[in-house]
Amino acid sequence: MKRIGKLKGRTAVIVLSSVAALILILAAGIYLYIHSMINKINIVDKAGPQSLEGSFSDSLAYDKEKDETGSERPQITANSNIAVEDMDEKDLLAADMPAASEDEIAAIEEKLQSNLAKSDIKYDKNVLNILLIGSDSRKSGGSGRSDAMILISINKKKKIITATSILRDIYLKIPGRDKSNRINAAFAYGGADLLLDTIKQNFKINVDKYVIIDFFAFIDMVDAVGGVTVDVTKDDIPIINGYVKELNKLTGVDEKCDWLKNDGQLLLNGKQALGYARNRYIGTDFKRTARQRDILKQVFDKVKDLKITKIIELANQILPQVTTNLKESEIFTLLLSLPSYIKYDIKQETIPAAGTYNNVRIRGMAVLSIDFEENINMLHKSLYSDEAD
Repeated sequence: MKRIGKLKGRTAVIVLSSVAALILILAAGIYLYIHSMINKINIVDKAGPQSLEGSFSDSLAYDKEKDETGSERPQITANSNIAVEDMDEKDLLAADMPAASEDEIAAIEEKLQSNLAKSDIKYDKNVLNILLIGSDSRKSGGSGRSDAMILISINKKKKIITATSILRDIYLKIPGRDKSNRINAAFAYGGADLLLDTIKQNFKINVDKYVIIDFFAFIDMVDAVGGVTVDVTKDDIPIINGYVKELNKLTGVDEKCDWLKNDGQLLLNGKQALGYARNRYIGTDFKRTARQRDILKQVFDKVKDLKITKIIELANQILPQVTTNLKESEIFTLLLSLPSYIKYDIKQETIPAAGTYNNVRIRGMAVLSIDFEENINMLHKSLYSDEAD
């Protein structure tokens, strides 16, 4: 009986040892696989100034003096086929508003300087802020302007992900620059690092991580989940087709491939969705950023239903087109937490909030002069656990 007991004991030890070894092998395999995926990402320590060469033609030139008359708004109709390269690069909105007086500008500048001087940066260990930067590069993996800025805030305590669009025409102080400018200029002047510092110093939130994706990564994401469904108006069609035409030229396909013909609720592919999301010629920039958030939410919701093999396929396609300053260990942690994050509620915000800004014209630029105190309070309340109850 003792011998049988010893054999059983040895067998149990062997089984447990084998299971432990198998678990270690599986864990090592998972780690190596995730590590190989992370290696596909362009991880950088610093992101210097981005080259403006080769960016889409509807992006604005920064800090250039313009005459007092502004520029002529192009006439876009439902029947016109407007290519992106034909759209005016100048500030289309400036022509429709009177220039701010010297006294008005002086008052705005004084408030901006006073806000920048404040040092009360909000921090919460339960909140991870990552700035998602959409670059308008016309080359896959290339550089360009920050066409979209969405602050992704993961509140692990409240299990909420907040997507906050930061409108690119916000007029503010850019650290290290003499002249105030649009927030979008920060990326052109000093890359993602200067853009992060500009947001941190002006909006008093702790954000030092960013992810940059270009248009081609956006297209691949939308296509991978089977497209997105949106309401397209007749006036949207020529604008969307203009962007699609430009992309078709870049990729060497027939210029009319994937053109939209009808309005209504449509299932758009990646190229069409990009044109829809970038349209700033109809409606306000608030509407444009709402479109961007809606598309990202649809993509996020569809990813939840993808099989693991499809998610891996998507990751292998998208990750090489991503640039980030997240460390490998941080990316590893985010990937492991992804199953939990997918279950979080998602809410959307916009900076500036409604009723907290004025449209003004400064140095020939149509900009948003915002109430920073109100927007900072709104942002803190929205993102941080101790103020969001």
